[in-house]
Amino acid sequence: MSTAEPVDDGAHEHPKHRVVRHVRYRMSRSEKFIAVALIVGVVVLALIPFVFIIVPAGHVGVLYRLLRHGTETQFVYREGLGIKWPFDRIYTYEVRTKTLNESVHALATDGLSVQVQISVLYRPVPDSAGRLHQEVGYEYVDRIVRPISLGAVRDIIGKSDPHDLYRINVEDLEGRILDKMRRSPAAYGLIVFERVVVRDLDLPPTLNDSINRKLTEEQNALAYQYLIEQAKDEAERKRIEAIGIQTFYAIVANALTPQLLTWRGIEATVELSRSNNSKIVVVGGGKDQLPLILGSDIARQPDLPAPAVVDPRSNPLPPFRDLPRLFPKPGSADAASGAASGVVSSTGSTGSDKTSTQAATPGVKKP
Repeated sequence: MSTAEPVDDGAHEHPKHRVVRHVRYRMSRSEKFIAVALIVGVVVLALIPFVFIIVPAGHVGVLYRLLRHGTETQFVYREGLGIKWPFDRIYTYEVRTKTLNESVHALATDGLSVQVQISVLYRPVPDSAGRLHQEVGYEYVDRIVRPISLGAVRDIIGKSDPHDLYRINVEDLEGRILDKMRRSPAAYGLIVFERVVVRDLDLPPTLNDSINRKLTEEQNALAYQYLIEQAKDEAERKRIEAIGIQTFYAIVANALTPQLLTWRGIEATVELSRSNNSKIVVVGGGKDQLPLILGSDIARQPDLPAPAVVDPRSNPLPPFRDLPRLFPKPGSADAASGAASGVVSSTGSTGSDKTSTQAATPGVKKP
């Protein structure tokens, strides 16, 4: 069964009466979704640098709000990824420890020029980075750190004498400078000064030469003082030795009889004859005379009884620890006792010879 198709009668119409028809293209839903997604993606890609921020390691981010109160001082962005409005701005600050090397020209108390080279270790306070950005800015090293460092060094050097600086403890000088820097109100709560290192301290050459000469003379004076003390100790030693010799002779004086001397001479002659060395022996003129030692009266010596044994308790040695010193130190007990008894002392007080001898050799009896 055939279907009749409509016949276009336009071919039979007059050209002036022909109507032109335009057909519109309409997008499907999937095509509209794709187009919208593309537009949003382009916008997001364009806004990523203005919305998402990355804070590097060792840094903090300070937020500046364009449409509100400006710099945010209550919080900071930590390391990592952060989000903000596109019209706001982030300023990053490094909070790691930094080093500032400076050469400072300062004047000491007497006006002499001193050149000091220092290294300052510092870092910003992370939680106060907003205040630091608002009150000081990125130039905080030139505006705060360097002026405070120079002022602290000049203040400490200006209160010191060059001679003291020559012998000062470096750690003590560094501690004083660091304490002065930390007490500065300009950096309080914003900058942390961790350490100050004094790398070099240059004094004028003339001052160095004079100080070196002075120190050399002081060492020479100490050496002479040591020699004097050594001589005093040697005098004390000889004094004690003399007391011992005097005590020895006081004990053996009564035992040195002619018979004892004769016996000692015989012993010496026997020992001399036993010697292997070549020798010449000179003897006396009589048969009872001995060589070398004894004279011609040896045979006519009287017979004396043997000496009695000396009792050590009758001739005791003096207490050496209790002896007054020959050179007592001023203010000591020996100096006071020596002055009271008239013994010669280092302070110049003198007494009689008899008193000095008795005080120097207590407990010793004269033979």
